Amino acid sequence: MRRSNETEHAEVGTSAMIIFIALILVSSIISAIIIGVGGDVFAQSKTDASRNTPSMKGIANIVVLEIESLGADDGIHIVFELPYVEAEVPEEDLSWTVMCFPPNQGGGQNTIKFDQGDFELATTLDGDGATALPLIAFQPGVDYRMILQLDVCDLDEIEDATLVMLVANGRTQEKFMDIGTAPYIGQDLN
Repeated sequence: MRRSNETEHAEVGTSAMIIFIALILVSSIISAIIIGVGGDVFAQSKTDASRNTPSMKGIANIVVLEIESLGADDGIHIVFELPYVEAEVPEEDLSWTVMCFPPNQGGGQNTIKFDQGDFELATTLDGDGATALPLIAFQPGVDYRMILQLDVCDLDEIEDATLVMLVANGRTQEKFMDIGTAPYIGQDLN
């Protein structure tokens, strides 16, 4: 004979399965919310970082640096390029300074003198580097020339000087120039 017992085991299994499925659904919804919020936070931090970081306009690379003229109006011939820029650099964003230490005449503390200017007279290699051309911006990887006119620093009186080229929102390029005791036209200062 067969005996039949009524039990509620099947109902307990069904209830456990429903609770298990509900837990999986809730955990997947919570995971999706956490991932979405995390993605938004990273996207916002990326835009904040790009807004707060200034655009890097590169560094000037000096190719040729030599004495162009001596006497009443000393001049330095410079050929340079901006190889590491991503876009053209406006002419007003580039400037130069020549710092020199003239000999101490009074026996006191030595003073520094400097000449400075912009690159308004810069030309491509086709130009002479002293006559203004309609050059509005410097292109990446193109060589330019210019004659730096010195009014304060006298190359006959100093033995060394420093040329500093500054690119706005970029880096400064500092170049030591060993002039020596007998400077001459065409002398390489690199």
